[in-house]
Amino acid sequence: MRLRKKLFSAAVAAGLVFGVSSVSLATNGYYMIATGARSLGMAGAVVANPQDASTILQNPAGIAWLPRTMFDIGGAVFTPPRKMNGHRSDSNVFVVPAAGFAYNPMGCNCGTPHFVFGVGMYGVSGMGVDWDDTNLANTWSFGGQTMPAMLTKAYSNMQMMEMSVGVAYRFNDKFSIGISPVFVYQALQMEFDFDVGNNPWGIPTGVHKESLDTASAYGIGFDVGLVYKINDMWMVGLVYKSKRWMQQLEWNTRPDGFMITSDEVKMTLDMPQQIALGINFRPIEPLRIEADIRWINYRDVMWEPDVSGMQMLAMTPNGPEPVKMDNWPFHWHNQWVYSLGAEYKATKKLTVRAGFNYAHDQIDDDDLYMNIVSPGIVETHVSCGFTYSITKNFDLSFAYVHAFEHDQTGDVPQPFQAAFGKDVEIKMHQDTFAAEISYVF
Repeated sequence: MRLRKKLFSAAVAAGLVFGVSSVSLATNGYYMIATGARSLGMAGAVVANPQDASTILQNPAGIAWLPRTMFDIGGAVFTPPRKMNGHRSDSNVFVVPAAGFAYNPMGCNCGTPHFVFGVGMYGVSGMGVDWDDTNLANTWSFGGQTMPAMLTKAYSNMQMMEMSVGVAYRFNDKFSIGISPVFVYQALQMEFDFDVGNNPWGIPTGVHKESLDTASAYGIGFDVGLVYKINDMWMVGLVYKSKRWMQQLEWNTRPDGFMITSDEVKMTLDMPQQIALGINFRPIEPLRIEADIRWINYRDVMWEPDVSGMQMLAMTPNGPEPVKMDNWPFHWHNQWVYSLGAEYKATKKLTVRAGFNYAHDQIDDDDLYMNIVSPGIVETHVSCGFTYSITKNFDLSFAYVHAFEHDQTGDVPQPFQAAFGKDVEIKMHQDTFAAEISYVF
């Protein structure tokens, strides 16, 4: 018992250390398709197929099906090369942390009624770009004259970490339920630079740096789920992940009146509720196949989140007019995510995995210009991975995920072409390399 307490403390400490790591663009919108190397190897198809302690974030009921007490620690290197109007983003390598612990007092995957307790800390989502070039935006036309657009830099860095502390109850050999409160840490930094040349409207010339240094916010939500074993071939899982209610992000600034108009800028970025259903099929003993479907309610939180202290300059026939920003019109739609994963126990020590994940891009073309700091547009992913048992207690897992390149172009409304140009084109693909160490007791 003393050893278990020490390892539990180690898991919490590891998560806190990882909490300062940078998190970047995820793959289904701004969410990672999964947490932990085993789940990534399945492309996120794990709602009914518990893999490790990270299932506390995937479906808290799943920890009741782990064979023994388990401690996982690892992370992923995430590389999302992006281009905007042919210009590469300067930030292309990010670290995504993962650490979890599940305590099973029964020490077995058995039907005897019992509780299982878990805690996990994971980088779950975020976004970030660093586009910086004097010709970042293309040209625009006004009064029959073609001129360069003003945008020369767009930078963002958002981090989202979740800590889940949950409990699951195993009723028998067929059914479990689980619930976990979720605590969220969020941080956001942004900068827009506009280079204003000589103009007939009296706009001050020179580079206007609209910079918001890192602001932090905390939030809370909950997850509730179930796992039901129909028979030795079929299992189903269902999970509801509530909205994450976040504090306001607040920045103290020095306004220059171009885009930032107040000495205090505020923004609220809640995180969306989700529902996921998974069906797991075992046609033969060493093979498991799972299909999941997930609904992410982005429209509720990423349609027009509240903003204060900012404006945009709209170009009218009479010249530029400031438009107060009461919200940020990201205009994200809800997203359906489809994932399919398979794992095969090739030998006593080696388990291999592969998966497929698809979610339609949630940003319309005409809204792309308002999402240049959050272009989560990739759609199709494939994954592979394996776990190798070094000893009966010690496992090592790896995974690789590739998101195929997605290219999207959108027109910019005429009033805002002076800032962003006539249109915006963004290209992106992603690669993720994950490793995980697991120890079972």
